[in-house]
Amino acid sequence: MLKRLFMVLLILIVLGGCSWGSSQETYDEETIAKAEASTQNYIESNFKEIQSVTITNVYQNEMGGMAIDGTVNQGEDFTINLEDDLTVAGLAIRSDDFPPRKKGCEERVCDY
Repeated sequence: MLKRLFMVLLILIVLGGCSWGSSQETYDEETIAKAEASTQNYIESNFKEIQSVTITNVYQNEMGGMAIDGTVNQGEDFTINLEDDLTVAGLAIRSDDFPPRKKGCEERVCDY
C-alpha cells in the first residue's frame, strides 16, 4: 500500500514538473512587431512573386524559441523559427505551391 502511494506521488510530481517547465512564454508587442517585420523582409527578399505576407500566429516553439506561422499570397503556408536576435533560423514550407526562391538565393540566404 505504501509502495503504491509512493509511486502515485512520484508520478504526480514528475508530471507536475513537466507541465510547469513547459509554460508558454508571451512576447511583448515590440518584440512581436520586430519579429513580424523580420519574417516579412526575409520572405520578400528570398522568394519570387510575393504579393502578400500574412502572419497568423506568433508563439514559443517546443524548443523554447520564437516561431511564426503565416501565409503568402493568401494560401501558401509556412512556419519560420527565429533566433534570439530575430534572424531566421529555419523555414518550414507547408504548401506545394509556395513561390520559388529568387535567383542567387537558392544556395544561401539573401540579405533581408
